[in-house]
Amino acid sequence: MSTEGMGQESIAGLDPWGMKRIEKLLVELDGVGSIKLVPDGHGGIDEIHVLSSSPLGPKRVVRNIESALLAEFGLQIDHRKISVARTRPPEISQAPEATEQAAEAAPQAPEVAEAAPAQRTVLKNVHMERMAGREFSCRVELTRGEEEFRGEAEGPDFERSRMEVAAAAALEALLQASDDSVHLGLQGVSHLESLGRSFVVVVVGVSVGRNAETLSGIETVSDSVEEAAVLACLQATNRWLEGR
Repeated sequence: MSTEGMGQESIAGLDPWGMKRIEKLLVELDGVGSIKLVPDGHGGIDEIHVLSSSPLGPKRVVRNIESALLAEFGLQIDHRKISVARTRPPEISQAPEATEQAAEAAPQAPEVAEAAPAQRTVLKNVHMERMAGREFSCRVELTRGEEEFRGEAEGPDFERSRMEVAAAAALEALLQASDDSVHLGLQGVSHLESLGRSFVVVVVGVSVGRNAETLSGIETVSDSVEEAAVLACLQATNRWLEGR
């Protein structure tokens, strides 16, 4: 994916409903309850205002928005243009007498155990090794609750190949965490420099039977491009796998 030639916050290359498409993408992100985009009058975005009741911190919400816009539309938004306001559920109070009367009048329903929320697959460890003959190997270990999954891959020892090897190992582990009908394949991986920061973007093809989709994920490089490639794979696939 390349952002060359695009304005920093320009949406001129999008269809006339570009703002609606951006809103639809952002409201699906973790931590975003509702959102308002403020155009700058020149085909770009001047401000993004978010209302959140999520336990995610505002910085994480802002980072999610930046990453999603860059991955999906190639838009680079300065984090200072994104504001996050947090809300909490309203407290409902009743007079003691009314509460007691309502409790007495209400039929006693049998207790039903609440369904446990779906557990997310998370990264436990990335083990990388350089071998003789300029070969590179990567082992990725994932966990989901008490379960552990492991994937391994090998390839040539240069940056792009190392990212591909790490992503392939992550997808191998994710396949072990999925049912047999799910197929995952790496379609591309790229290392980007933008706004003084470094990102890894991955594109993953996923199919179940005759249904196929393309998923994308983006992760800021904080330790290594290889680990960022693994985390970008998890970002690309986690929500889709949880929704099955």
